[in-house]
Amino acid sequence: MKTSFTVAGLDKPTRLDRALRNHFPQWGRQAVQRLISGGKVMVNGRTVWLASWEINNGDRLEIAETPPPKPQAPDRFDDAWIIAETPELIAVNKPAGLLSEPTRWGKGVNLLDLATARFGSLVLFHRLDRDTSGVVLLTRPGPINQYLDRAFKSRTIEKEYLAVVRAPNRLAAAGVIDTRLAPDPKRRDKMRVVGRGGQRAVTRYAVEAEADGRQLLRLWPETGRTHQLRIQLAHLGAPILGDRLYGPLLGERLLLHAYRISLPGAEEFPAYTFIAPLPVSFWSSEKDE
Repeated sequence: MKTSFTVAGLDKPTRLDRALRNHFPQWGRQAVQRLISGGKVMVNGRTVWLASWEINNGDRLEIAETPPPKPQAPDRFDDAWIIAETPELIAVNKPAGLLSEPTRWGKGVNLLDLATARFGSLVLFHRLDRDTSGVVLLTRPGPINQYLDRAFKSRTIEKEYLAVVRAPNRLAAAGVIDTRLAPDPKRRDKMRVVGRGGQRAVTRYAVEAEADGRQLLRLWPETGRTHQLRIQLAHLGAPILGDRLYGPLLGERLLLHAYRISLPGAEEFPAYTFIAPLPVSFWSSEKDE
């Protein structure tokens, strides 16, 4: 939905991105950057591509589409997130918008801190991006950690994700995505596909359903690189809807969900499969909009 406003109340000139965030504090920083770099913002009738463009009182700003508000992180652990609890571990359905663990600066409400306050000492055995929902394993101190460490390193743990992507695209009905990924030198928070160097990233996939220019995918990552699924799909013209970092389409949330994780059995531990139910309207609402 288009929106516009006239800038007022400035004590001095400001940057375009700051003017937008001051007027729309519910918009995230990345969403604002994406609007500007995507040519979605006009100043006095002229498309402006620079976030640092000088804005003054009286300038008319027009925005071609409205980004989603920043997901709000909960302030306490919700027992409704619990998928299963054993003496060794807790499987949790992490909501979108919640960090898995503290940032390197120790900031941000996060699942590990909330769960530790609720259950006592825990180890976060793997993480999801903040805006990805789905199953996360939290373990209690003990042999379970060595067992899971061996299983992850030997790649005997199977993870399955569901994602809604743009269509048509370059994906077949099913296949394997095999690329090499490296940090983007222009953006510290992004990865990119490279021809050589970097780290190998492998993902199996299958198209589960398709409707109204969107596809529902099942994804089985065989490696665990940063932003692996997001950048690989965007690279093939199938960006995940709601991906503020890699996709051109803005949605209410990132439509990527860690649906299932299966652990192999061992002498001291049984085999486990944990499934995180899909968020309400994850697929159907996207078709009905």
